[in-house]
Amino acid sequence: MEKNNSKKSENILTILSIIIILGILSYIVYLFIHSNSILNSNSINNTLSNNTSNYTNSIKNNVKAEKEIVYEEVEIASFTTTLYDSSADRTSNIIKACEILNDTLVKAGEEFSFNNTIGPMGLENGYKLAKGFDSNGKVIDIPGAGMCQVSSTLYNVALLSNLEITERHPHSRRVYYVPADKDATVYYNTLDLKFINNRENDIKIYAGVQDYDLNIKICEIKQSN
Repeated sequence: MEKNNSKKSENILTILSIIIILGILSYIVYLFIHSNSILNSNSINNTLSNNTSNYTNSIKNNVKAEKEIVYEEVEIASFTTTLYDSSADRTSNIIKACEILNDTLVKAGEEFSFNNTIGPMGLENGYKLAKGFDSNGKVIDIPGAGMCQVSSTLYNVALLSNLEITERHPHSRRVYYVPADKDATVYYNTLDLKFINNRENDIKIYAGVQDYDLNIKICEIKQSN
């Protein structure tokens, strides 16, 4: 009877030992798996962090590269004419037209139209009656008179800039603010001054009146080195 009890005790101890060993092994396996999971998680996080950092740096570098592009305006040509008629109304028309024309951008390959840029030249648009020529060369009062001095001055600048002239009309009689055959008359919806910006870059037109001088210049917008 004692032998049986002793044997039973040994069996129980053996079973308990096996259970304990299995428990320890299970715990070891758990720790191993958990530690690998943490390492993999950290690796993924590090990879994501590095990729995000690289992407952010790439964007910053691209933005920086774009910001480093600088443009400058280089004068191509300019031309000045004198206001031979100092009447207040004619001068007012010229100044108004210059204010509209000033700072006009003409993109590379684009055609410029004087009439489309300035717009209608009637009294309802703020222009005044002043002395000008009709189609027969007779001096009459015309709304917006003086506009042709602006267009003729611009025409000479366009010639000096070697721009492609696509439309130009002479006056019905000689005008003396520009050389002979270098004038360009305009009349809205009828006679226009047009040219194409045949340069590689965009150009900008500047126009203004100072004292009795009307000056127009054309600048080319170039990328600085």
